[in-house]
Amino acid sequence: MRIRHLIAGNTLVQFIGKAVTAGTTFIVTILIARSYGVTGFGEFTKITTYVSLFYLIADFGMNAVFLREEQSERAGEKSFSFVTLLSTRFIWTLIMGMLALIIVVFLPAFEESNTGFTPLVKLGIIILLPTIVTQGVFVSCNALFQKNLRYDLSVIAAILGSIAIVSFVTIATAIHVSLVFLLLSYVIGGIILMSAAWLLSSRYRTKLTLVFPRLFYEGKALFVRSLPLGVTLLFNLIYFRADIFLLTLYRSTEEVGVYGLATKVFELPLTIPIFLMNAVYPILLKLTVKSEKMEAIKKTLIVLLGLSLVVTLAGFILAPFFILIKEEFIASVVPFRVLLLSLPVFFISSLYMWVFIAEGKRWRLSAIYGSGMILNILLNLIFIPRFGIMAAAVITGVSELYILILLVVTFRRFHFNASLPKIPQQHR
Repeated sequence: MRIRHLIAGNTLVQFIGKAVTAGTTFIVTILIARSYGVTGFGEFTKITTYVSLFYLIADFGMNAVFLREEQSERAGEKSFSFVTLLSTRFIWTLIMGMLALIIVVFLPAFEESNTGFTPLVKLGIIILLPTIVTQGVFVSCNALFQKNLRYDLSVIAAILGSIAIVSFVTIATAIHVSLVFLLLSYVIGGIILMSAAWLLSSRYRTKLTLVFPRLFYEGKALFVRSLPLGVTLLFNLIYFRADIFLLTLYRSTEEVGVYGLATKVFELPLTIPIFLMNAVYPILLKLTVKSEKMEAIKKTLIVLLGLSLVVTLAGFILAPFFILIKEEFIASVVPFRVLLLSLPVFFISSLYMWVFIAEGKRWRLSAIYGSGMILNILLNLIFIPRFGIMAAAVITGVSELYILILLVVTFRRFHFNASLPKIPQQHR
């Protein structure tokens, strides 16, 4: 009963926080779309899509490994310290920031066809790059919140950062500043997010003592153990963002803006399974009896499926209200509805992904998402140049369904084979 209450309580806290942060994100999306139109929102989508690619790369799955190592600590083995996690991720985010800066210089721009990464988009990316570091520190503090099941503190920090962003964006759009200056709102919001998380996590961390030789070897070990999950997250993010990049190269900025609004709204409910699994994951790590673990997985599956169907239905009904943002965004309704059809698939695959992580099957997970990424990129390369955003929306669902099928088949095969009794060989 206590496990159920812990999951429900922490999930409820995150839902409340998400209601606030999603609300502010939605307000920001409307403000930017109304103020800058389809073209401006297309440029905004290109900028944020590129930078967000490095958010998950900076994450690299280190939190999951940090939490999993708590099992080793209970078994009498040495686990990773928070200072190791923080310092390793901080260095990694700096490396990712520099890599992002180098890559952006070589991104192509085709101004005559209004495609590619224009100088304005590149400048916007450069301005937004510091948020990779602030996001990295926030995610590191989240490991402490997750370890101690204090998601309320993470939610407080996220709400403060979101309020800062929506406040500055409101001011920026009211005085009609350029899109480049508006992006400074995200930098300020990131600094507030990071600072709040750092202060709220102080009760759960000891004094940070930097012993560089030890940190080097421990950080290296943490990075190596995080590699399978980090590669998985990278594959997952590339295939989820590949359509935007290919639309940027092959289709107009206006079309990117139309699809960008559809995906921006579609991504809001995708955080629901993430928050639920944040609460379930530490519980899965503690459950050692197979029947109890399977029961927890089954109940979580039912909850996720039910939530996904409710959100999908609501999204279909509310989709036409895109026209209230700006008349030209009525074109976002159809691709948004197509994306919504895949929402239950995304919810369920999120569950199986974290089950694989909890059971230490991270390289199998990497292989599955790697093949999904290859399929997604190939399909997008074939169909986006000809069919544009409709192809991108359909391929997103097809790719996630392919991944879910592989996850379920692999999961059932492993657990079924492991449960079969060994039959002794008979002598002839």
